[in-house]
Amino acid sequence: MATSRETFTQVKDILRKLDRSIDAARERRTGPDHRPGMAAPARPQPPQSNGRADHGPTP
Repeated sequence: MATSRETFTQVKDILRKLDRSIDAARERRTGPDHRPGMAAPARPQPPQSNGRADHGPTP
C-alpha cells in the first residue's frame, strides 16, 4: 500500500505542530532558560515535622 505525497505532508505537518506544542508546554513548565539535555534545578525537600530533612531510619 503506497503512501501519497499529500498524506506524507499532512502527517509531517501534524508531527511538527505536536512538537511545537510539546516545546511550548516544556517552556511553560520549566521556564525559558531550560534547554533540552540540561538537568532542571533540584527542588529542596521541605523539612519534616521534627525540623530535619528525612534521612531515613536512624540506627
